[in-house]
Amino acid sequence: MKENNKEKILIVDDEASICELLQLNLYELYDTDTAGSVKEAIEKIELKKYALIITDMKMPGQTGLDLIKLVKEKSSETIVIVMTGYSSVEDAVNALKLGAEEYVLKPLDLDKFSIMVKSFIEKYRLRKKLSSVQKSFELEKLNHIMIESEDIDKALPEILNLVCRMFQADSGSIMLFDKAAQKLCVKASNGIDPEKMEKFKVAMGEGVSGWVAENRKPVKLDNNIDQIKNRFRNFEPREEIRSSIVVPLAVHEKLLGVMNLNRLHEGKYFSDEDVNILSMFSTSLALSMENTRFKGELIEKNERLKEIDKLKTELISNVSHELRTPLTAMKGSLDLMLYHSDEPTEETKKLLMILSKNLHRQMKLVSELLDFSRIDRNNIKIEKKEDDIVNLIKEVVQELAPLIKESKLDLKLSLPEKPLMLMLDSDRIKQVMINLLSNSIKYTKKGCIRVFLEDKTESIIISVKDSGSGIPADQCAKVFTRFFRVDNDVTRNTPGFGLGLSLAKGIVEAHGGQIWFDCPEEGGTVFSFLLYK
Repeated sequence: MKENNKEKILIVDDEASICELLQLNLYELYDTDTAGSVKEAIEKIELKKYALIITDMKMPGQTGLDLIKLVKEKSSETIVIVMTGYSSVEDAVNALKLGAEEYVLKPLDLDKFSIMVKSFIEKYRLRKKLSSVQKSFELEKLNHIMIESEDIDKALPEILNLVCRMFQADSGSIMLFDKAAQKLCVKASNGIDPEKMEKFKVAMGEGVSGWVAENRKPVKLDNNIDQIKNRFRNFEPREEIRSSIVVPLAVHEKLLGVMNLNRLHEGKYFSDEDVNILSMFSTSLALSMENTRFKGELIEKNERLKEIDKLKTELISNVSHELRTPLTAMKGSLDLMLYHSDEPTEETKKLLMILSKNLHRQMKLVSELLDFSRIDRNNIKIEKKEDDIVNLIKEVVQELAPLIKESKLDLKLSLPEKPLMLMLDSDRIKQVMINLLSNSIKYTKKGCIRVFLEDKTESIIISVKDSGSGIPADQCAKVFTRFFRVDNDVTRNTPGFGLGLSLAKGIVEAHGGQIWFDCPEEGGTVFSFLLYK
C-alpha cells in the first residue's frame, strides 16, 4: 500500500455545503477531512496531526476562537485560517491574538482561497523544517555542553538559556532537590528576577513544581486558571503566564529536580510534542548530572585513597627507620658473639646462628620497606654508571650458590661470552636479580632454573625461568602488587613478605625499563625484564 504523503487539512463548519465545497476544491492536492462542530474537530485532532485547519468563526456551542486555542495547545506548528460571514474587527483581532494566521470573509473566492491555502501549506512545511533543523542544532549544542562540562551544575544557566531559545520560552528555571531540606531550590533562571528566584523554595507536593517532583510526571498548563487552580496544593498562578511546561529531572526514580518553561504571549502555547521533546531532554540532562556527580565522588574518593596511601608510605618509612638502628646494633652484637668471643658451645652456636639468620631476615624486610617507600614517593636514588651486566649476573649467581646447592636444583646460565657494558645502578639491578632468582629457588621444589640474556639492537632482556608450580590465572594480575603472595601449598610453607617482585618492578621502571612474566604451557614461570642500552 502506497504511503499518503499529502499534507492533511481539516475543514470545520456547521454548514455541510461549505465543507463539501472546500473539500471538492482541495482534495486533489491535499488529504482533507471535515467536521461539523468544534467537538467533532477536537476528536479528529486527537487522532491526526493536521498541517492546516480551516474553521468557521460562528458555530453552535464552542466557537472558532475555542478551536484556535485548543489547536495551538496541541501543536504550535499547525496553521489556522478563520472564515466568517460576519465582519467583526474584535473577532479578527482575537483570532489573530490566539494564533490564527488569516481571517477571511464569506463568500469565498475559491481560486484566491486555493492560492492562499497553497501558500500556507508551503509556510507550514518550511516552518516544520526550520523547527526541526533548529531543534537538532540546539540539541547538538546542549549535548556538547553536557559531555564537555566537568561541573554540570555550573553549566545549568547556559543549558537553560539554550533550552528557552529552543522552545521559544520567555522564561524558565531549573530547580534542584535539596534532600536535607526536602525542598526544590532554584539553581538557574532565565527571564525571571534572580533575587526573587534565589529565595524561592518549594516543598514536595506543593504547587506545580512540587507536584511534578512528587509524581515524577510532566505537566503542561495553559491560561485557563479556573480549571487548574484546584488541581495543585498551594498553587498561586502567575497572571502573566499563558503557557507552561514543567518536567521532572530524575534518574531511575531518584529525583534530582524539575525544569520549568513559560510563554507569556497569548496564542503562543506549548504543544504536546514540546512536552515529549523536553521530557526526553530532561532525562538526558538528569543522566549527565548524575554521571558528573558520580565522577566527582570517584575523584574525591581517589584523592582520599591517595592521601591514605601517602600516609601509609610515610608510616612504613618512619617505622623502618626506627627499626633499622636497633636491628643493626643487635646484628653487631651477634656477630661479635659468634666470631670474636670465646668459642661457644655447639648448642649455643646453633642458637646464635638461628638468631642471626632471623635477624638478617628482619633487616632485609626493613631494607625492602625503606626502598619501597622511596619508590612510592618517587624518591629512590638510581646512580647509573657503566658496568658489565654479564659479570653482574654471575656475581648474583655466586652469591646465591649456597642457597642453590641447598635446594638441590640445577642452574643453567645462557649468557654472552664477552662483557656487555650498560649504564645502570649495579647495586639496584643486583637487587632485582637476587629477588627474581631467590623467588625461583624458594618456590621450585625440583627441576631446573635457567637464567638467560638476549642481546638486542637497542636493549637487553634478562629472564629467569623455573619449573615450579606456576601462577594461577586468577592471581596473575596481582603478582607485582605489594605484599601479595600467590596462594598455594608451597607459598604457605615458605617464608616471605610479598615485597620482592613489587620492589623489582619499581627499580626496573626507575631505570626506564619494563618487567613482566609468562606462564608457559609446560609449567613453571618466566620472569623477564628489559633495560635499554
